[in-house]
Amino acid sequence: MKKNWLNFPKQQLKRCLKFFTATLGFRLTRIIMTEQILFLETPSILLTEERERKDIVIGAPHHSVGGVKNLPCVEHPNADENSGFIARHIAEALKISSIIACNYRVDPNKNLRTDYSMQIAQWAPKYLIEIHGHGAKSISDNLIEITAGSLTRNDFSQLFASNLQTKLSSYEELNKYVALGDFRKLYFQGTKSATITDERWKPLQIELPPSLRLNPVNNKLPKSASNLTKCLIESITEVCI
Repeated sequence: MKKNWLNFPKQQLKRCLKFFTATLGFRLTRIIMTEQILFLETPSILLTEERERKDIVIGAPHHSVGGVKNLPCVEHPNADENSGFIARHIAEALKISSIIACNYRVDPNKNLRTDYSMQIAQWAPKYLIEIHGHGAKSISDNLIEITAGSLTRNDFSQLFASNLQTKLSSYEELNKYVALGDFRKLYFQGTKSATITDERWKPLQIELPPSLRLNPVNNKLPKSASNLTKCLIESITEVCI
């Protein structure tokens, strides 16, 4: 009976990686394995990819594949479903380094001593952008909240939100969404996040609603996520690069 390697535990996954690296070459293995890692439902994995640019880093600290609602983490049990796919698509397009915590057992961005936070610090970026997801319970499903972690950096988050809003208005399926960047009006201010309040880089925490991350029929990314990703890529290019 054939085994589905997607269900392999972490150690077996590592052995598969070594085998494919030896036989098919690192680059091909990296592409195959990376795409599969984001779909895994249970292994706790930190997916780190260093690319041409380290001055901008994009992260997704609470990723799970769509349909997996909860993380094995007491401090942060709610998963940001499919957030890692969006983060990685942006990273690939802009050739920026990325770090995605998949099904993580600790809350990676709340402490500067986690492997997630320390890797970001090692890259020493000028900008850190984190893709999160809100559950549309405390705020509306049409809201995209963007914070830089403090009122002193409010101009930066508002600039990015304004730029993104212009991009969203160009698409029929996205013009109903509101990008809000005024720290004083945000529900998710990011003040408890160690990586977002750190002064070593300019941070942005982007909270995406469920309708931009989840197709209710199959839990995959909705069609609108493609144009959303384009908008985010354009805004990052214009504001941060």
